[in-house]
Amino acid sequence: MNNGSDELGATEVAELLGHPNCTIQDQLIDAADGFQLRVITFTPTDAKAAARAPVMLVPGWTSVIEGWEPLLRKWTQQRLIHYIETREKVTAHPPEGRKLTKHDFTMDKNIADLVKVAESLEINMNEVDWFASSLGASAVLDGLAKGELQGRSAFMLAPNTEFKFPLWTIPFTWLPWWFYPPALRYILTPYLKWKLKEEKQFIRYRRTLRNAHVYRLKRSVQANKKFKLAEDLSNIHIPVAICVASSDVMHAEGAAHNIAAKLPKGELVEVPSNQYAHEAEVISDIDEWLVRNLSESN
Repeated sequence: MNNGSDELGATEVAELLGHPNCTIQDQLIDAADGFQLRVITFTPTDAKAAARAPVMLVPGWTSVIEGWEPLLRKWTQQRLIHYIETREKVTAHPPEGRKLTKHDFTMDKNIADLVKVAESLEINMNEVDWFASSLGASAVLDGLAKGELQGRSAFMLAPNTEFKFPLWTIPFTWLPWWFYPPALRYILTPYLKWKLKEEKQFIRYRRTLRNAHVYRLKRSVQANKKFKLAEDLSNIHIPVAICVASSDVMHAEGAAHNIAAKLPKGELVEVPSNQYAHEAEVISDIDEWLVRNLSESN
């Protein structure tokens, strides 16, 4: 796919991942309300690996694929993975000629997109394993709670029950979009450098901000600053792992504990760092959790 952005195409993604033993299909998939989302499908060359339940990977808010390179380099050879980029990203194609508002970026829209993408890919959601981070994880959990999404299991990295932006950042959402590039470079990037304890997490966030679609970023902030995850999670009957790192100051650890406690088959999975959950090492944690919980649920 070539959309004129700085995003990597299928050939560049293959090079980024060291040419793993898989085929890579990079395409725009029909989503809700006339949007098209970028979906990169990784199909392992090994037939047995390709036959395993597919993974629906939904990265976090404005996250770019380079941040997931350590994990994808190995996992794409073991599992069929659909990497779904949400609608605030520069790769998404909105309906032509339509002016976008904050209502186009609510969590309900993200959920509707995931439903439509699964339909477009002709995927049976009851057979998929969800892997999602931050905003992506919040969308999956909220969709499962509302009965709009289904799955075989869900491994959620640092989901948010709400998005608490620092009070001093709120006035920036009232400013015109062209103010954002200098604000991101000279205000938010230094703030993240001061705030984050993990150097690699800061590098990922900085890369993310430099590749963000600033107008959509503004609308997404406006739409999600009042988001609250569904209170009642009792109807989510599939196994759900809530993955947290105590060193991750950008995501509330207490909220993750509360989410896990509300889930009938919820389990808190603690990892050394947020970066660890983007590395190949986390695959063994996921596989061990899947084997244990899926056998228990059968």
